[in-house]
Amino acid sequence: MMQKTVETVGSQGADTMFADLLEKRRVSSDVMWMFRSLHPVFPHKLPSALRYSREQTIKAILDSPRIVLLIQALASDRKVSVSVVKNEAREMLEEMAGAPQLSAIRCLGILVTKGLKRILKSVRVNQTFLLDLKEKMRNDSVQYVYVPTHRSYLDFILWSYVLFSNDMAIPNIASGMDFYRMQVVGELLRKTGAFYMRRSFATDQLYKEVFKAYISSIVIHSERAIEFFIEGTRSRSQKSLAPKYGLLGMILDALWKAEVPDIKFVPVSITYDRPLEELLFAYELLGVPKPPESTTGLFKSLSVLQEPCAYGNAYINVAPPISARQFLDVDSLRKSALSPYSKPSTEVVTGLAYSIIDSQKRHTPLSPFNLIALLFNERVHSHPRKPYILETLLADYRWLKDIFTHAIKALVHPGGNKPGSDVNDDDVKIEVLDSLFTHRELLKFDSCGELMLMERHRESQTCDPRKVKGHVLTEKTMRLAVPAINMATYVNPSMAFLAKPALVAVSIVKFGTSKESSFARYTILRELLCTEFALVSEKPIAMAEWEEGLSFLIAEDCVRLENNSLVTGNNNKLFSLLRNLLLPFLAASYVTCTVLHQWNDEIGEAKECYILKNTQKQTELLLFEGQGIFRFPYSLSLDLYTSTLVSLVSMGIIKSSGRPPHTAYSPDKIRISALISELDNLKLLSPPGSYLDIRMLPAARASSVSQSKL
Repeated sequence: MMQKTVETVGSQGADTMFADLLEKRRVSSDVMWMFRSLHPVFPHKLPSALRYSREQTIKAILDSPRIVLLIQALASDRKVSVSVVKNEAREMLEEMAGAPQLSAIRCLGILVTKGLKRILKSVRVNQTFLLDLKEKMRNDSVQYVYVPTHRSYLDFILWSYVLFSNDMAIPNIASGMDFYRMQVVGELLRKTGAFYMRRSFATDQLYKEVFKAYISSIVIHSERAIEFFIEGTRSRSQKSLAPKYGLLGMILDALWKAEVPDIKFVPVSITYDRPLEELLFAYELLGVPKPPESTTGLFKSLSVLQEPCAYGNAYINVAPPISARQFLDVDSLRKSALSPYSKPSTEVVTGLAYSIIDSQKRHTPLSPFNLIALLFNERVHSHPRKPYILETLLADYRWLKDIFTHAIKALVHPGGNKPGSDVNDDDVKIEVLDSLFTHRELLKFDSCGELMLMERHRESQTCDPRKVKGHVLTEKTMRLAVPAINMATYVNPSMAFLAKPALVAVSIVKFGTSKESSFARYTILRELLCTEFALVSEKPIAMAEWEEGLSFLIAEDCVRLENNSLVTGNNNKLFSLLRNLLLPFLAASYVTCTVLHQWNDEIGEAKECYILKNTQKQTELLLFEGQGIFRFPYSLSLDLYTSTLVSLVSMGIIKSSGRPPHTAYSPDKIRISALISELDNLKLLSPPGSYLDIRMLPAARASSVSQSKL
């Protein structure tokens, strides 16, 4: 019932649901508020005998039969005493285990509050849903797991701040070892709820079993919820990534063994007007490595505080909890009872993972600039020599916002208007101009009143060529690609809603073709892009999404179905926008396939790192040749090639061996040739314009707001 409410609420209803958490903080004492009397709601109700402290957790794990047997076996294999291996296990637990302290949370919270008030205009939270969740937790006796989207390092800080603001207990937060290694900061984060996990430990049997035991312990014996990012890493592209299954499977293990009655996963969608790392993301997508996390880097990043409210608003939407138990059928539960060392099936873990990702997508709030970026991107491709002026931008913004709020039922700029007030033209104008002001280093009106893209690349930001992950791009390419990819990262959040209809639109290469012919092409393209857009690769789901996407295009008069043929409708404006959205992704896939097809023994082994370099190099050459669908700077993104490789493996077109970035691939040349022939049809869809055709304004001498170094 709750989910249905979100899907039909629209932006105006959202104004009554979303509240700014910083509003009261701007008029009262931060210290008094952080040290107020607290009665936090702990989601996992446990009797005191089952509630473990940090020390009890470590002792229970070291004394557990499975760990004891493993320690003895490893000691025997390595010909050392049991105490040596046991001490190693203890050190691992001391390294990973959290140690939350309310005093540390309060003290750090004062700094966080002041920082958020300085860099953000508002933190808008769906309080209606959050308070409903809080009430459920009062009455439940199950473990909860928060699963936020991961768009910035600010995510876990923001979510903890939201929970503290609502008298809800800070969770056990899964954190990477990069933070652990930061002097002072690592231990401070541990005291605010963080526990640490190594990035890769598949080959370390002791660490793997100790970590699994720790996860099982906090699921069963911690009254606090757990928090982790199912995408595994920050999405530099600002859209959903395919889920990672490792930690999710470990969390489910306690339910599988019937040690908890249920585990409820709470998807949380976070959107930023302007992520702190926006420009760094553009460089990372091009292959420039991110600066290493360090305490020094943290202090350097404090430069973001120079300009007040420079990063606009943050929007946080809470989705209805997803019960993990519903994914376990009777046969699964019987299997778990009969075999104590079994684990949840791949189907169970995958099904739950994609349910979480899909819920995050459906509940994604969109900022005004996400729509402005969509419109600007389409204008570049459909009318490159007719830039927007304010009047035409406002008209198209109203048109697109109406589609998102009414046809798609998405949340756009939630909480942006006073509850109960009607949205008029002046409100829309203020909404657009405020958003453009926040992003004035990327997009602004020139002296003639035309909306122009700003140059953002500076030679000083180029790193040592030996450290670049892909091909070393020319300065000419970087000047074009950095702002274009920066713009694409603001387009991408809308893919949560537009990817499926866009896939249908791009499958209709020529009007007048049969519905079956277009569906056959759709099936291939969807399979090729399923990793990129975090889609489930199952035929029944693909068929349902095709029908859903086609129904949307027909309802919006983009296409018509006549005598089983798809013919053009009157809404070419929306149809063109949807088609052009996907072409950079398909162009990158096309080049990846051609590079694999042309690979031979003389080039060397087809390792991932070499494929990425060669594909990016070939894409750069095609970009400036001005041919067809290859005129998209976003096609230079290394992430697009990586996701294509994953999809090709899933399709059985290439085989892989080894671990990234040294994974080696062997393509089936016949099948990859057939796929290239299918992608050749897309050359007919080449738009009239490109970022190559527009004039850019020179960058300001110095950025008014420095980028985060994290």
